[in-house]
Amino acid sequence: MSRTRRLALIASIVTAACLVAGGSFVVGSAVFGTARSATAENATAGLSVPGARVTLAPVERADTSIPVREQVVTGALGDRGRSGAVTFAYAGDSITARPDSWLHVIESDARLHAVGGYAHSGYRADQVLHEIGPVPTADVLVVELGTNDVNQAVPTATTIANVDAVVRKVGAQHVLVVAGPPSDWTSSHWGADRRAGQLVLSRALERDAIEHGWSYADPFTAFRQADGAWVRGSSPDGIHGTAATNVGIAREMASAITAAARRD
Repeated sequence: MSRTRRLALIASIVTAACLVAGGSFVVGSAVFGTARSATAENATAGLSVPGARVTLAPVERADTSIPVREQVVTGALGDRGRSGAVTFAYAGDSITARPDSWLHVIESDARLHAVGGYAHSGYRADQVLHEIGPVPTADVLVVELGTNDVNQAVPTATTIANVDAVVRKVGAQHVLVVAGPPSDWTSSHWGADRRAGQLVLSRALERDAIEHGWSYADPFTAFRQADGAWVRGSSPDGIHGTAATNVGIAREMASAITAAARRD
């Protein structure tokens, strides 16, 4: 085979592989979209590039265990019609939407039943507000939003206003507002201090919940250091919890949802 034909064959194989890798697939109600190749935005810490003489420096997305994908969860989850179960809706970002998140851990909890909602990795509160629909049958709305607002330097007052709008739009009987997660990152592409910003956001969310008579919970307490960073070993990328961490977070969330449903 000539050199030209060999090069053409290699190019066609690479193109086909890229098309396959760029596809989308669905697992349950979670939709995983097009995978993206490693770039300066999502490269892993200390990752050596095959055939290159450089090593990528640590950047914001340093998760070596889960490929970078679109992660969306919408609608009801788990079994329907669980007798006596507390029904809840969810509004969240990647902390809720990822495959190993607290939401998916709770699916096996017979005391609870997610009857609707919307969560999307990377989404700000205003973006979730645009996508989520009413879930008036829910005993509790769980609002886990704001970490991407912090990352993108959205004013806290704007985030709180959008959280309030989500609550009005969903129309659940009770509301549970969730604190922002820990963060190992003190910078972002938008010039925000993510770690300090999460602490500011959490205080604002708590004040907002008190003012409206809603419930408030911080399920990350056991995994947050005094400075707002993740406890060592509890996060693979400094942004999200590990699968084991999320089991602990889910346990706290289950208790908080149950308590919120009983609140007068």
